[in-house]
Amino acid sequence: MFAYLSSKTRKLKRRFWLATDFIQKRQVRINYQPVPGRKSAKAERLVEYCLGDFSHQPVPTCSGQRRYLRQRLVLLLETSGNVATTSANRARNNRDTKKIVSALISQRAKIPSNLRAWLIRGDGAGAHSDPAQGVHLTGMRSTSRRDLVLAPTGCRNRLLGPALKQQMAELKQLWVPWDKKSNTAWWGGALTGDCWNNSSSAVLTRRNFLEYFTQQPSEKVSCHLTELPMKARPVPGLKLQASFSKQSAFRHKCLLLLPGNDIASGSSWYFCGNSVVLMPEPTLEHILHFEMEAWEHYIPLDPDPADVLVKLQWVIENPIKAQKIVANSHERLRWLCGDEYLWACNEVLRRIAESQTEQSPENSGQQVD
Repeated sequence: MFAYLSSKTRKLKRRFWLATDFIQKRQVRINYQPVPGRKSAKAERLVEYCLGDFSHQPVPTCSGQRRYLRQRLVLLLETSGNVATTSANRARNNRDTKKIVSALISQRAKIPSNLRAWLIRGDGAGAHSDPAQGVHLTGMRSTSRRDLVLAPTGCRNRLLGPALKQQMAELKQLWVPWDKKSNTAWWGGALTGDCWNNSSSAVLTRRNFLEYFTQQPSEKVSCHLTELPMKARPVPGLKLQASFSKQSAFRHKCLLLLPGNDIASGSSWYFCGNSVVLMPEPTLEHILHFEMEAWEHYIPLDPDPADVLVKLQWVIENPIKAQKIVANSHERLRWLCGDEYLWACNEVLRRIAESQTEQSPENSGQQVD
């Protein structure tokens, strides 16, 4: 009886919560000097890549419906003058919402004074977003969700722009000369990625990799598991280890970049090293993946974990070609630090803001509650 009443009370509280505007707002004052950047053909291609479906059509106006905000893992970003406001559902978005705006500022991008957009939070970005609600900014998207717009956001340490430039300079001090690297492949991180069903048949997962080399250990492959997330099944025979240093990773000729719940958190620093990156061909899109080609910037991995040894042997036998792949990856990272990238970032935000000016909620027939 009491359990029934308790359950009923919880349902009533939830209904009240959904019907009440439990929206938390945070303001960030924008007092910095943006960089306009430099237009180029490649920068224009990046704009088209980021805008997806809207590269050749108007960006849909963000409705700003608070009801939608209460029921989704999204934030509403609105700017006015030199102040940006992020509105979030207090219960579901309890992280520091300033990180989103701070990430845009760290890129030295110009945040338009009339920008309004949904900002997606959480892994699997865009899975539950509604295109009818207007534009959604996200750090990554599935290739099937071209209605999402890629933008530099505060998604962990996948750095872009000036922040990436600083990371490259810092990590260069930790490089290990090629002739002093061991003829081994290394992976380190948390056992994430179990949230995706049936992904093992399409791409090499962290679990498949760890289970294979735990059952069939090789002196040429080093596994450094640092964390077992909640609800993740442990790998029999594999123990957790302390955190690692990036310099210890750079002692290996190959670094394994395996997807977790989305693209690997270490995506930017892996490519900042001077080891060859081995990774499955990406199934998610991110600005870091813009015009990234297999065998030019990284070596692709088949779903079979044994392919790691095959690709490692190729690197050992082809040192000149392997180091050329590393040099190519550094060249594209430097481009993502430069003026052309910043122009593209500014142009994406400008195009969104321009749509807000052309399509007001009154003109488009949308209702803002």
